[in-house]
Amino acid sequence: MVVIDTCAVWNILSAQKLYRAANTAKLTFLMTPMVLYECAYKPRNEPSPEQIELSKRFRSAREDGAFTIQACALDDLLAVSLNAPVALGSGELSCIAMAYRMSTVAVMTDDLQARRYAESKISLRVETTPRLYGWLHYCRHLSDGDHPEIMAEHERYERRPLTTFFNEAYTSSLEYRLMDSS
Repeated sequence: MVVIDTCAVWNILSAQKLYRAANTAKLTFLMTPMVLYECAYKPRNEPSPEQIELSKRFRSAREDGAFTIQACALDDLLAVSLNAPVALGSGELSCIAMAYRMSTVAVMTDDLQARRYAESKISLRVETTPRLYGWLHYCRHLSDGDHPEIMAEHERYERRPLTTFFNEAYTSSLEYRLMDSS
């Protein structure tokens, strides 16, 4: 179970096999109302066809019961935001605040500043989409043949693809599997 921010939502939905594998692995993604707003309602200037497709995928996933909404407490949001970097958005802050209250839940973000703040200043567990991707390969929810297809689809839908990090996570998962088998 993770509290997921907006960028991580788009990165997971950017490759359908990645999203399906996460569901097969029975992962639960929680999101705050602010992240829901950013994903579903926030106005966009001239959205690209790729952004429109990702929005459709998001709506479909929500209709299927994915991305459960969980509000964060205002007191937690205030406590977390007092020392947070100015550049953090309200979506990242609300996710960090929710994970701050629920110590058994990790924050899932691909934003470097949010990750550093949550890990080093608040001591939260932080996950990333590439780390999830590597874990799905390690546990064989994704096959080796899925890798090129997922990378191609992800690069098509993301303005700033995480290809380098996905490749590193994939390679690491293979190395860990090899070590485990010997």
